[in-house]
Amino acid sequence: MQPLHSSDPTWVSGYRTLGRLGAGGMGMVLLGRSPDGVLAAIKLIRVEYADDAAFRTRFRREVAIARRVRNRWAVPVIDADTEAAAPWLATEFVPGPPLNEAIAGHGPFPEHGVRALGVMLAEALEAVHEAGLVHRDVKPGNVLLGLDGPRLIDFGIARALDDTVLTATDVVVGSPGFLSPEQAQARTVGPASDLFSLGCVLAYAATGQRPFGSGPVEAMLFRTVYDEPELSAVPDTLRPVIEALLAKDPEQRLTAEALRERWSDGDGPEGGWLPAPVKRLISDRSAEMLALPAADPTEIAGPPPGGSDAGTAGPPTAAGTPSGGFGPPLSTGGAGPYAPGSGTFGPSPPPPGTRTPAGPRRRQVLLGALATLAVIGAGAGATVLLSGDNDPDDRADGTDPGGDGRGRPANDRPQLAFGVQADLEGDGADLATAQIRGAELAVEHLNADADHPFRYRLETADDDGTAEGAADAAATLIDDADVIGVLGAGSTAALKASIDPYTKARLPLLTVSDGSTITTNSVFASARTSDQLQMQGVMTYLTQHDQAATTVVHTGSEYSREVTQTVRNLLARTQTVHPVQLDPAAADLREVVRRLVAEQPDSVLFGGGWEELVPFAQALDEAGYEGYRVATHNAYDPRLPERAGSAVEGWMLVAAVVDATQFDAAADFATAYGERFGEPPPLYAAEAYDAVHVFARCAADLREDRGFDAVTRQEMAPSIREMRYEGITKTFTFEPADGRFTGSGAFFYRVVDGEFVLLGTDVPQE
Repeated sequence: MQPLHSSDPTWVSGYRTLGRLGAGGMGMVLLGRSPDGVLAAIKLIRVEYADDAAFRTRFRREVAIARRVRNRWAVPVIDADTEAAAPWLATEFVPGPPLNEAIAGHGPFPEHGVRALGVMLAEALEAVHEAGLVHRDVKPGNVLLGLDGPRLIDFGIARALDDTVLTATDVVVGSPGFLSPEQAQARTVGPASDLFSLGCVLAYAATGQRPFGSGPVEAMLFRTVYDEPELSAVPDTLRPVIEALLAKDPEQRLTAEALRERWSDGDGPEGGWLPAPVKRLISDRSAEMLALPAADPTEIAGPPPGGSDAGTAGPPTAAGTPSGGFGPPLSTGGAGPYAPGSGTFGPSPPPPGTRTPAGPRRRQVLLGALATLAVIGAGAGATVLLSGDNDPDDRADGTDPGGDGRGRPANDRPQLAFGVQADLEGDGADLATAQIRGAELAVEHLNADADHPFRYRLETADDDGTAEGAADAAATLIDDADVIGVLGAGSTAALKASIDPYTKARLPLLTVSDGSTITTNSVFASARTSDQLQMQGVMTYLTQHDQAATTVVHTGSEYSREVTQTVRNLLARTQTVHPVQLDPAAADLREVVRRLVAEQPDSVLFGGGWEELVPFAQALDEAGYEGYRVATHNAYDPRLPERAGSAVEGWMLVAAVVDATQFDAAADFATAYGERFGEPPPLYAAEAYDAVHVFARCAADLREDRGFDAVTRQEMAPSIREMRYEGITKTFTFEPADGRFTGSGAFFYRVVDGEFVLLGTDVPQE
């Protein structure tokens, strides 16, 4: 448990908060004590998510779901308020460690302990399934250990068996390494999916190792779907049951009832099911928690439950959406993002003689489609569109509406900087312009948000798209002490050459346009789907029909080899694969294509760039091929349909970038960009806009947590890797160990009447 932060509430309804049990992008979990001394784990949701009607609906469902599960091995809900400004959920507090911590600290469980664990968790899952639910995230971290038995926790992504409306369609739901094959392929899941996950948990408990290994997410997903589990270290007496749980076919898996019948010895969980060191750990933690004193009051204002205090200011109002922004609001300093509802929480009475400061006044600035200065002609005045309630004459506190919401002018806010490293004048100039403009728009919107704790400026550096140029560009941005994050770079070569200098300077580097594999380091993060993980959607599309053969075409480039090899390995298990390598310099591809068509493949996957696809598509069209035709990210370019003409009509493309003009979530951004720059947003402008907000969100969170006026670049990289940000293009989450993007972020397009038509993020069903 961690101490409370200054921005954390001292009270949540009638619960006195004692410390932090955890925190994430959606909110935090606090340890609370009720008036009668009962400890509870309180899940408190951030205000910006609570203000989202769809999210609040999901949270109401989460509470209702958790309350439907009644079993001694499932943690019960003991209290909740789904309608508070910052909604919360309280569950029974289990002082024991999660299973993964116990295994990491004290090794695998003995055979009888694994059996007992399996029987009890199977009983808990039976209760979940009898309530008409699927848990969807059975993993060691969601199994807390008590002396009397385990407790299954976290029904946050549980869903009713018939519920499809509220399930995210652009992410794999669950935890890689412990999810089922059907989850890995984003297919419909049922109770059998939880049993597969239970099999993974039991294998882990018996060996200390995940049955499908570790490493990159895409590798774990691949092994889960196609490889047999590694169970050689599982005791022979346990292996048949675990193997039956890990059957690829859900229909062939062992049921919870069957597991209990095969492993139950009738003695129940008593009789020393836990290893002795784990029992001591649980006992020690239980004693520590019961002896916890009350925590010191925090900065959140408001009277304690049951009365008021004349010397204590009332609770601050909730934070609003940032002015001119698209997507969720950024968290800010002061009262923090967990703004209370009336009487929801507040501090203990202040000690005599002290003064509790009132919470800062919050305000919203509505800027319409664009919160920027509009300069009308040479020497003309500048106009800012503000909502009517921000006239300085109408403000009760008399502060400048251009200020930061704390009674000081906007230009008094601490200033930070973002860098953009790009190929400004070479082959990558168009990409550079798109990202710089998207970043500029984000900076303008952030600076127009008076509630955001910082102001920003944008600095650019030209890397020429080369490794040599990258060193000079990185040095330029590193030398600017205000720069807390860099968006880049101009090419894959420049990106890889930039890693070392940014790592030494501990300056975060974020890419939105490069999907290559980067060596593990401490500062890099990728804000787009990797080239390999992108192929998961391609695979799902190619295997949804009864196809016998696929021709995979590559062109010899590093990108082409990587994406086509991934698909070849995946497809080879279910159908015949014909690899074909093209010579991009060949003057005539017709003979190669004729031989390809003669093999009669059901589908053709092209793994090259758009320029290489033009002659290939034309030759394929001339040969009269009518099967499925799919191309990958590097072929998605507006020039493709212009050059290839009708030959690419009907082609499916899977890309890691969105056309903001066709994406509903980015509609306001597209309008604002058009008004600001006089043209529709090009590719990667929206992603750059999101990337700047990722940086700004981290800076604001650090400001809120630490209370500093300045944020250092050294603090930013780990913060980025731990965050979750709902952008206008996708949800941004990262692998803490290496900064890889862990969301989906793949977009499906089809060429229709000479244009790319966005089909969405779901795999098209045809």
